[in-house]
Amino acid sequence: MKKYRNSIVTALVCFLIVLVLNFILPRLLPGDPIAYLSGFAEEDMTAAQYERYASALHLNESLPKQFWYYLRSLLDGSLGYSFKKEAVVSALIRERIGSTLQITLPAVVLSTGIGLVWGLHCGYRKNSLRDRLSTSALIVLNTVPSFLIALVLIILLCFQHRIFPYTGLSSAGLEPGVPGFWADRLRHLFLPMLTLTLGAVPSRYLLMRNTVRKAAEEKYVLYARQRGLSDWKIQYCYILKNIAQPFITMVGMSVSLCVGGSLVIENIFSVNGMGKLLTDAVYTLDYPLMQGILFVTTGIMVISIVASDLLCILIDPKVRWGEELA
Repeated sequence: MKKYRNSIVTALVCFLIVLVLNFILPRLLPGDPIAYLSGFAEEDMTAAQYERYASALHLNESLPKQFWYYLRSLLDGSLGYSFKKEAVVSALIRERIGSTLQITLPAVVLSTGIGLVWGLHCGYRKNSLRDRLSTSALIVLNTVPSFLIALVLIILLCFQHRIFPYTGLSSAGLEPGVPGFWADRLRHLFLPMLTLTLGAVPSRYLLMRNTVRKAAEEKYVLYARQRGLSDWKIQYCYILKNIAQPFITMVGMSVSLCVGGSLVIENIFSVNGMGKLLTDAVYTLDYPLMQGILFVTTGIMVISIVASDLLCILIDPKVRWGEELA
């Protein structure tokens, strides 16, 4: 219980650190903080514009009051204002995050399911031909960066064989409600989802496989075999129940990695999601928008870590009530 409590506290502390850094860094960097908080260089502003930005950003107030206005922008969900795009940051993120989640969530679910089932079967049958081939292949795949996987898939399945489209999430002229829209959307989603899934499966598989190999030598597994229980029941009713915690924790921590990885993959497949929004923010020096995206991705990371730790506590009575129940 203490381990999971410490993990939750650490995640929340990291979130608070990012929250404070988002506020304090633009004010500590050399130069005028208006340039970092508005995205416009001082030399590009007229005196009237400079005063307007200073008033809008509350820089004429004391630092505690500025921090209060900053917190209020987070509490009301606006996350600040993008002067470059002339829009509230949260509205810009809401427009794009749906496209990102359409790629990320299926990839997390698929990679988790494949890594769990495949790793469980190969770890239980250690040193079998399936185990050796699978482990060797996924160790190699684990060293390949996601963007390289994406490029290989594009070359093979888009350019050479023309099976899948390689840009966007929908074909031109297709809108929701039009016949064939969802089939077309799935064809566009397939390669980005496959890229993220292939990038995430090796770590899940290797953790599950190595954990199962150790668990397969425990006494409770040997007793179950002696009782004549089927391999399926031993794997899913005995071993999985006892080793679920580290796997759930790793999945929770890797959700944010999938979100971060999707920001790169989106640019390769020209998906108009958070990745494109972040790229635009970086190229145009839109600091408020960059800070908003960092805040949201950090929030997703914290939520996934806390949720995975709470799930570990719920599924294991020993964690809830102490090791004396073992």
